[in-house]
Amino acid sequence: MLGVLVSSLFTLPALASAKDEVLSVHFNPGAVMQLIAPVTEAEKRPLRDKYFELGAKTAREHGYTQNGVLVVEKTLMGRFSPNVFVVSQWSSLKAQKSFQALPLFNDVKSLRREAWVALKLFDYEVLKPTTLSFSTNKIYSVSLAWVNPKAPNDYYNFIDSFSEKAQALGGKVVSTTQDISLSDHNPYAVAPQQIVILEWNSANDIEAVLASSEYIAQLEKLKNGTVEFELHTVRPRI
Repeated sequence: MLGVLVSSLFTLPALASAKDEVLSVHFNPGAVMQLIAPVTEAEKRPLRDKYFELGAKTAREHGYTQNGVLVVEKTLMGRFSPNVFVVSQWSSLKAQKSFQALPLFNDVKSLRREAWVALKLFDYEVLKPTTLSFSTNKIYSVSLAWVNPKAPNDYYNFIDSFSEKAQALGGKVVSTTQDISLSDHNPYAVAPQQIVILEWNSANDIEAVLASSEYIAQLEKLKNGTVEFELHTVRPRI
């Protein structure tokens, strides 16, 4: 799944009051959880404003909601480094498809390519009631894995170990999603097999785990078990 831009695709971010410390996002069964990962350039802001003006109201009328923003503080692994992950949702897959079937959507897609240097939309259809919570006094890792079909267990052994380490240090698993679909500027891009969001007490904990001698073998499993892997540290914008 999750398998974060000062705004999402269709609306400006709703900022919570300063006293709030937790971003909590709920998804009903059948909703489409969407993580939007953009790379922006300041000079393209007028094009992004035009994009929002074109599609925002109609998207909301068809069941789109932006829920929050996770700011990328650092990309630890991978070739792609987005500015943020926007956490959003569609009320259902049918609602999303109805918007995409509009004649307007062709203009929306065209403007995406002009307004963003890169823009990746990761979608996951939620099967059961799901709530994601993000605290401002925690740090989060977002990992995306394109699994090597020749050695899938190597990757899954790594991510299981990584998740267990986060929990041992006082963190938790926020979300694990599979069966992901991807929309990308590159029409030949392939969706990751898994997106995992973990909570940690600090960014130092994440980097210390990855640099530890006991983790050398795990990192070798990660290398063997994936054809591509991204790991980002993020913090909620509240």
